[in-house]
Order: sequence, then C-alpha cells, then structure tokens
Amino acid sequence: MNPIYLAGQYDTGLVVLSYLVAAFASYSAIDLAHRIFRNPERQWLWIGLGAMAMGTGIWSMHFIGMQAFSLPISLGYDLALTLGSLAAAIVASALALYVSSRREMGPKAVVVGAALMGLGISVMHYSGMYAMQMRPGIAWNPLLFAASVMIAVAASGAALWIVFNLRRIKDRLQMPARLGAALIMGLAVVGMHYTGMAAASFPVGSICGAANSLTGAWTATPVAAFTVLLTTMIMILAALDARKQVRLREERLRQAQEERARILALHDPETMLRNRASFQQEAVGFIQRCSRSGAKFDLFYGALRFPEGGDESLAMKIIADRIRPLARPQDFLARYGKAEFALLRMRDPMEGAPILLRDQLLSACTMPIEVGAQRLVPQAHVGCGTFPDHGQNSRQLLMAAARSVDPQAGPTQGKGAGAQRPVAA
Repeated sequence: MNPIYLAGQYDTGLVVLSYLVAAFASYSAIDLAHRIFRNPERQWLWIGLGAMAMGTGIWSMHFIGMQAFSLPISLGYDLALTLGSLAAAIVASALALYVSSRREMGPKAVVVGAALMGLGISVMHYSGMYAMQMRPGIAWNPLLFAASVMIAVAASGAALWIVFNLRRIKDRLQMPARLGAALIMGLAVVGMHYTGMAAASFPVGSICGAANSLTGAWTATPVAAFTVLLTTMIMILAALDARKQVRLREERLRQAQEERARILALHDPETMLRNRASFQQEAVGFIQRCSRSGAKFDLFYGALRFPEGGDESLAMKIIADRIRPLARPQDFLARYGKAEFALLRMRDPMEGAPILLRDQLLSACTMPIEVGAQRLVPQAHVGCGTFPDHGQNSRQLLMAAARSVDPQAGPTQGKGAGAQRPVAA
C-alpha cells in the first residue's frame, strides 16, 4: 500500500518575494566582491560584513520560501536550528566573496569554491527544513534531493564565474550587467530552494515538533525588510569606505611622488649617490663646522676613464656600489660628474694622512667590471685635499685633490652629472 502524503500549497506572493530577496542578495554579492577586489587592504573587513549581508539575504530567501509553503497542520521552526541554517549561509557567502574577489581564479578555484559553497547552501536549506522537527520524519525523494544539491553546486560555480568576470566589463555597462547577473543568480538560488522543497513529502498524520516555536507567515515581510535594510546599509558603508580608501591611496601616491622628487633633487638618479649640487652644499657645511672647531676634513676626488664602447652609466653604477661600503655613516659620498665622485670625511685628530682610504677607493675603481658579456678595465685616479691645509673652499680642495695625483689635472668644469672631461689620465 502506497503511503499517503499531505498536500501543501504555496503563496504566490511570498514565492515572488523570495525571488526578489535572492536577486537583491545576488546583487549585493556582485557589488561587494567588486569593492573587495578594488580595496584589498580592507579585504577581511568587507568579506566579513559582506558575508553577513549576502548570507542573510540567501537565508531570508530560504526562510521566506519556507513561509510560502503551507500544510493543513500547524508549522513552526526551532529557533536554534534556524539560526544554525543562517550561520551556514553566512559561511558559504564568506567563501563566495573570498573566491570571487581574488585577482586570479582558475578552474580549480571555481570547482572547489562551487562545491564548498553549494554544500553550504544545501546545509542551510536542509537544516532549515529539519528545524520543523516533523514526526514522523519527512520522506525525501532521492532524485530531487540530489538534483537540489547539484543545482546548488552548479549555481554556485556559475555565480563565482559571473562575479569574477563582471569586473572586466566597462564601467558604463556595469549597472545593467550587474542587474542581469543578479536576476540570473537569484533564479538559480530560488531554483535550488524549491527543488529541495519538492524533494520533501509529509506523511499524513505528521506533527510539527516545533509548531509552537518560530511560527506565522507574518515573519516573512519583516525578515525581507530587515534583509534589505541590512544589505543596503552594508553596501553604502562599503561604497563610502571604498571612496575613503581611494583618497588615502591618492594621498599616499602624492606623498611618495613628493618624496621621490625630494630624493631625486639630492641624488644622482643612475647611481643614487648624492649629486653635485648637494655635494656643494654639504662641503660648505663641513667648512663651517671645521672653521668653528679648528678640526680638519679630507676631500677625496676620483676620476675614471672607461674603454670606448663600454656602457659608462652601468659601469658607474657598479663603481658606486663598490665604493659605497667604504664610506662611514658620517661621511658624504657624491657623484661629482659623469665619471667622477667625491667623498668628504672628517679627520680624526689621531689619524695621519688618509692614504689607506685613497688606496681602497682606487682599488675599487680599477678592478675589472663585467657589463653583460663585456669586460671593462677602467683607469682611475683618486686624490685627496685637506681643509684647511690645501684650501679654504670646495673648489680649492677639489683642485688640490686632483693635482695630488697629476699636477696638470683639475676637476671637470661642466655642470651636473653630464660633465664629461675627467681628471687627466
């Protein structure tokens, strides 16, 4: 003898309301995933709040869909199990937002994300059904049960793919594209829910064990209103926060550009040694301090010559990397010309003539240089002038340093890093 089941009915208005809530939740997911992608520094904040909005929307669709179904017996829902189904929806939504807001999403991410998200939605649905606590229990149609789970997984995969790829659409087409995608995604979610409802059969004589718990069709409208209000508020906050983050990024970019401009104003852009202009300023400072204290400082001047056909800019960068470790923190090292450098060092009263540093600089400059497949062997001269013994200003000290190795030599007369004529080789 075939069992007899209770005949249920659906309220058309609540069915439509459940679909609209699902579409609205889908739109919020699209909007929030896009904002999370554009604002990765606030990713976890908006995944959390977005999951609350999206999860509440999906759960509201489910709960309104449950309220849309009526039987000739009193129905109700256990509050703890109903809240558990809400938690499942929020977790599934967090996963969806995380996957869809990533910069890259390959087939593996879609498959794994769709499976986990679809199972999460199925857990939400069937735990919500179990919250009715029917006695005897609900009879399930295995094929429809499996179909509902497959729809949930397939819909989740499609949703992830749609949300991820919507970011590639031009801004002027974003609104209609998002609305269309939300309507399609909402239809898929509702399809899973009502397929799951169709899989359930209620034997005659069944009693709802939670009939005196969460009851009444009056709950559908407040739940829908609360969902729309919560989701709208979170989307507005996300939009305001996104604008704030844009302003902060622009401010950081402006500050970085100003800092770079300040650095480049004082540094040679090729070697990142201090440039000629800042060297002149620093030399004045050394002279003033030593004039007041009676101390001495040494000015080392080096001039290089590279074989013809070599990349002088790259070679000077390599030379700069070699001589930079020879400078103390309180020293001042600069690129004086295209193939020249200068170093200022305070003389310790116990130190004698700075022959060792001059030899170290000379050795660093004359070691062979590998520039790609080319091997360069530069020629170099390094001299030293001491304040106040060899001059009272930087020009005199430079001339003294140059002539300490070649009486006929002198520093280049050109200005800036483009000055080409080195000390006589």
